[in-house]
Amino acid sequence: MVCLWPLAVFDCQDGNPHDYSGDISGICDQIHTACKGWGTNEDALIEALGPLGPVERFHVAKRFEEEYGTKLVDLMKKESGGSDFGTALQLLAQPIEEAECSILKKACKGMGTEEKLVVLVLAGRTNKEIQVLKKTFYNMYGEDLAVKMASELRGDMEAFITACLQAEEVPFDPEIHTEEAAEDAANRFDKAGREKFGTDESALFKIICESPPAFLKMVNLKYVERAGYSLARSIEKELRGDSEKAAIHALNMKLKPRETAAIFIENQMKGIGTKEYALTAGLMMFQGIMGQGFPPYEKEFGKPLEDRLKGELRGDFEKLLIAMANAEVKIDYVEEA
Repeated sequence: MVCLWPLAVFDCQDGNPHDYSGDISGICDQIHTACKGWGTNEDALIEALGPLGPVERFHVAKRFEEEYGTKLVDLMKKESGGSDFGTALQLLAQPIEEAECSILKKACKGMGTEEKLVVLVLAGRTNKEIQVLKKTFYNMYGEDLAVKMASELRGDMEAFITACLQAEEVPFDPEIHTEEAAEDAANRFDKAGREKFGTDESALFKIICESPPAFLKMVNLKYVERAGYSLARSIEKELRGDSEKAAIHALNMKLKPRETAAIFIENQMKGIGTKEYALTAGLMMFQGIMGQGFPPYEKEFGKPLEDRLKGELRGDFEKLLIAMANAEVKIDYVEEA
């Protein structure tokens, strides 16, 4: 599975000292200067934060607090407020795991839960990412993430997110994950859905969440041979609403993560009105696996992402998201089997 985070996140969680790369202190000084005195220099903030890849953003957030004794996200809240531009700056000003927990917190704010954001953060993630998210959410908000999700969600959606939070994906083992095992899993998936009167959702969720990506690809092929269509099509037939979308997102993050990321980003700009917060969150989270300029987006939709953003956004918010999309991404990710 593709891990969305740089290795620096896990090094920090393991208690290893930060190895700040590049001119991290210089970027922190640039941000500090942009916020000094009367008024904020928005262009300077875009220049400082916009072009950073996930590794550099993580280091800047950590280093800024060390140098100036205040969290960078708190400074951005003070300087930029609650506009789309300000909210985007606040996401970029946090270590990645904290930014994602703040997305979850926002998803649960007010009347009703914004399930799309919950799915974005929790569905189709590696075991290590889920474990860090649970720890970070508790440290930030004093709440157990699983308990919080259970209180916000209902029915199949609650059951699926609970399965995601259990972080029980098994490592790929060619001696265990054989063609015969894939055929058996495809059979169990079929019996839980197409061949059963009334869908056994928990059985479907278990196969999606516990199967390593390489094995799930084998299961998908076996299922196509058996049913004549894919696992994703089966989910569309058997589930409805948010749980259907969540299960398909998790499945496709294992089978085709970059295409899935491109589709999520495009969906935030389709139709009437752009979903600015979800668009920002998606760009931030997928930046590391999509690369500079988000080439998988252009491959999927036949148009550079920068051009699409220019057609949807305006002002400083547009400048910032284009800078994010065009950031020179430093890759140090682990793609798990």
